[in-house]
Amino acid sequence: MKVTEKCDIYSFGVVLLELVTGQCAIQPLEKGGDLVNLVRRTMNSMTPNSQVFDSRLDLNSKRVVEEMTLVMKIALFCTSESPLDRPSMREVISMLIDARASSCDSFSSPASESPIKDDSSFRL
Repeated sequence: MKVTEKCDIYSFGVVLLELVTGQCAIQPLEKGGDLVNLVRRTMNSMTPNSQVFDSRLDLNSKRVVEEMTLVMKIALFCTSESPLDRPSMREVISMLIDARASSCDSFSSPASESPIKDDSSFRL
């Protein structure tokens, strides 16, 4: 197998799935053996629900569920079986920004996302 950007995209999709589900990439054989197949089967059989999302997420929040559903769909796009069907990283970033923007259009932004005030003690 030749290592390409599309391999990195697949790996990024797996990391997104790990974050959204709170599960490891390697799964027991009875669950399919890997997280990508587990999530794909779950998504094909039903709409995303608390069984597939990380239990630490606030699943009572419509905004959280909508955002995590979008991120999960992006992750599954990144983990398409055919490398030719996977998006570029530029497209992934654009989709994530669009998902966040569409979510923010419906809800007010949390205060924690306000710009950092100028603090002379803060240095990179």
